[in-house]
Amino acid sequence: MELRQLKYFVTTAQELSFRRAAECLFMEQPPLSRQIRKLENELGVELFHRSKRGVTLTEAGHAFFNEARLTLAQAERAAKTAQEALQVEKLSIGFSICTFNRMLPDIIKAFRQQFPDVVVTLTEMSSDAQIQAILNGSINIGFIYTTVSHTNLVTFTLLNESLVVALPSDHPLIHQQQIDLKTLANEPFVLFPEPLKPDMYAQIIQLCEQSGFQPNVVQEASPPEVLLSFVASGMGISLVARGLELRHNIGIVYRPLTVPTPIQDTSAVWRKQSNSSTLKNFLTFVKSYA
Repeated sequence: MELRQLKYFVTTAQELSFRRAAECLFMEQPPLSRQIRKLENELGVELFHRSKRGVTLTEAGHAFFNEARLTLAQAERAAKTAQEALQVEKLSIGFSICTFNRMLPDIIKAFRQQFPDVVVTLTEMSSDAQIQAILNGSINIGFIYTTVSHTNLVTFTLLNESLVVALPSDHPLIHQQQIDLKTLANEPFVLFPEPLKPDMYAQIIQLCEQSGFQPNVVQEASPPEVLLSFVASGMGISLVARGLELRHNIGIVYRPLTVPTPIQDTSAVWRKQSNSSTLKNFLTFVKSYA
């Protein structure tokens, strides 16, 4: 017994006509009739009552029809599973430049060591763009520097960082262990572009306004390396996440503020309904680095 014979039988049973079944199967009627007869001989039963008016299922035919359909469906599922197993696993990751240099390289390295066959693609984009890309399926996971509240998304916080003042190493204020924000009222500021980090930008403006002044933003810059190089050159001062202090300290001195600052969250975000086993494996590494 062959799967094609089961397909021939099921199609004929559904059409109750050898002619129409042959048309559905894109074959001639005589070969179809021969295959059905061959199947009946193998089973030792008649599956159809044949007459000049057409064909009908016998009692044995009815019983066989239900099982044959299940067998064909199972065979189709098995074939699909086998084909999926041969497909290359892919993981698409979005990130903002401000989040990449934290722990993301270590996470990806550890993941690829255990899953070397997975093709990992990385795309730099803003936090808002990442959220949209996750929702429309363009990327599997994003690493963002903003707050997310969406019923279809899951977020996992990796880092909580306060803001610190970044000063040129020859700035008079470096001798203070803490900086009163009011003393920065006349300083030129270098900030990340507002579209890139809208939450952080708004928080800095609000902090300054609460201290009685509007910051004089003379330059916006990204990525962090560029922004901090502007600070080191004396172009201005900046407020940045504390984590940058560990990575960029040439020509720059960091000092905490005397007032509490908003906490900057670095978070992983992905779609709640995702059923990707590759993403599930990657999340194990993400959570282990928190």
